[in-house]
Amino acid sequence: MNRRLLLAAVLLISLVFVPVTAGADPAKLVLGMVPSREADRMIVTLDGLAEMMTEEIGLPVEAYVATSFTGLIEAMGTEKVDIGIFGPAALVMAEDRHGVEIILSSVRRGATSYKSQFNVRADSGIETLEDLRGKTIAFVDPASAGGFQFPYVYLLENGIDPEKDLTYVFAGAHDAGAIGVINGDFDASASFDDVRTDIIDEFPDILDVVKVLDYTEPIPNDGVGVRAGLSRELVGKIQQAFITIGNTEAGKELFDTLYNVTGFAPADGSQYDVVRRTSKIIDERF
Repeated sequence: MNRRLLLAAVLLISLVFVPVTAGADPAKLVLGMVPSREADRMIVTLDGLAEMMTEEIGLPVEAYVATSFTGLIEAMGTEKVDIGIFGPAALVMAEDRHGVEIILSSVRRGATSYKSQFNVRADSGIETLEDLRGKTIAFVDPASAGGFQFPYVYLLENGIDPEKDLTYVFAGAHDAGAIGVINGDFDASASFDDVRTDIIDEFPDILDVVKVLDYTEPIPNDGVGVRAGLSRELVGKIQQAFITIGNTEAGKELFDTLYNVTGFAPADGSQYDVVRRTSKIIDERF
């Protein structure tokens, strides 16, 4: 073959097989979350975080509050949301469904894990998990690790099948379930540890009225994921923005209001393996 023709053919092939790169980064970023506490307060706080991130990243950041983890996951899959603050189970689900990349894990009381707790009224007569049989329990959301998946599996492992031995509902938020226990709407609720301190201003006697029946095994904290398609440079800026904000007093206060955490640490997703195992059990049940 003529050398010029050969060179042209090689160049053509190289162009055909050049890897497809991600499109241009967006002109603005959307930061989404699902309220773990009273929604109106969360919206104001998330707006404040978006403003701080705008300053750190150099791009406008807009807040988006989803009504469920499933809704937030799908919003990231359709590129409506670029950055998501998730509970651990939802974070793993987002990774599995839409290639969301886990980049940060939250820090709470100096730790990157927590436990789920079962809340009951102190005067209910419920003393053990066995006493929950035939009762109504409020979980949070099907995609919530601490509000559904870990307590559900914990009940199974202790011989209680929520599908047969209990009636359960989804309250939509951790504090909503605890408030329902106070008001007698539910016999028990599952929540993060310790949801009672979040609503003690509204219910000053809650530590006496509501007791903790039991705790699950440790659960990795909430985390942050970014949607597929963002450049490595932008992902790095997003990750650093969370860390930088968490190192300021204003940022610590804001994160505490949002998710009862004080900051974020880099994550690669491996610490969420226990969540993947628990989610697999849930998937097999449903």
